[in-house]
Amino acid sequence: MWTRRTEQVPVTTCWRADEIVVTQGAARIDHLRAGDIERVTLIHAGAGESPGEVRAALFELTERAVWLGATSGITGSVLFERQAYWSHRDCIYWVREGSVAWPSAVGATRWPFGRAAVAQHQTLSRADAALLFDRAAVTGPHTWDQRKQYRIERRRPFPGFMSHHGRAVDARPTAAV
Repeated sequence: MWTRRTEQVPVTTCWRADEIVVTQGAARIDHLRAGDIERVTLIHAGAGESPGEVRAALFELTERAVWLGATSGITGSVLFERQAYWSHRDCIYWVREGSVAWPSAVGATRWPFGRAAVAQHQTLSRADAALLFDRAAVTGPHTWDQRKQYRIERRRPFPGFMSHHGRAVDARPTAAV
């Protein structure tokens, strides 16, 4: 006999004044003061070249860390729409989903079929947050626009060379003589 699975009320995020407000239904469950955010690490699938590839974001604050899943709207309303703010802060880092050490702290496993139960909001200690990326190749800090520019540069037929007034020039830095 099949049992009915109860659905949780989704977690959502939005900006209000100078903080990120996290709600579940009508209840406010957390808030992150923008000035207290020291680092944001985006966990992405694939190359992480679009907001759709972001699976979660880990916000490291002064005293704690907060894990927010992508379905909370964190990539759109909080990160992507506020690019100028995050560009000024220079605190966005990136890590590939497959290299994250999925501990029981976030209710996940290393195997994709076990990740369905990952919490959309979780408060972690700074030590637990550090363990997530212990052996991961974290890149950054760089913004969406910087990643987009890097992607364009990577896909050029002759990397390192840029067209300047119709002729190719070497764009690699050279030492002054």
